[in-house]
Amino acid sequence: MDNFYVRTVFFVADAERALTFYTKQLGFKLDWTHQEQGRAWVFQVSLLGLELILNQIEPLTEGRAGHGRVFIGLDDEQTDELNRHIQKHAVETTVIHWGNPTLVVRDLDRNELFFWVPEAAQPSLKARLPAD
Repeated sequence: MDNFYVRTVFFVADAERALTFYTKQLGFKLDWTHQEQGRAWVFQVSLLGLELILNQIEPLTEGRAGHGRVFIGLDDEQTDELNRHIQKHAVETTVIHWGNPTLVVRDLDRNELFFWVPEAAQPSLKARLPAD
């Protein structure tokens, strides 16, 4: 059996605003978009193999914006590539302890991208952990 093709869906309060944020500020590529009344409603963006679908909230889903989290485990060479991308696009990140030091990117609705780096890269993140 082949593996499933899986993508995370983040619900957002304003899909047009999210589209601009993901493509302009975070540097994702727009893969496809579905529009309603001339505005983005559901779209997919990608970055370095990570694909996300973002979906405009509506009455049945209005409480779901900002409650998403995706976990991404990185290899050594992926860590370097992600760091270059973050620096190039001046992406705001934080570091939390989530079992290990975890690099976190949050979107405008507070959906979260959690990046775990290999052990060799963890000392630089440990230095950024908030003091207890």
